[in-house]
Amino acid sequence: MANLELTKVEERPGGQLLFNIRATVNAGEMVFPIAIKSQGSASLNETMVLHSALEFAEELESAIRLRLGVEQPEI
Repeated sequence: MANLELTKVEERPGGQLLFNIRATVNAGEMVFPIAIKSQGSASLNETMVLHSALEFAEELESAIRLRLGVEQPEI
């Protein structure tokens, strides 16, 4: 199971926030940035970052499956 750490890196003009997500899994570790518009509270901001990361992961999975020629699982 992956371990996720969220770190707020900076606040940018226009209410944009930059977070780093550190994902540690058995295969290794990955750190990537996600920018969001401030949602008004720390918990809402973290929720938005996690939703963005999930959307990214789903799109990444689809791209990898396509590249490998592996079919998408049925839902």
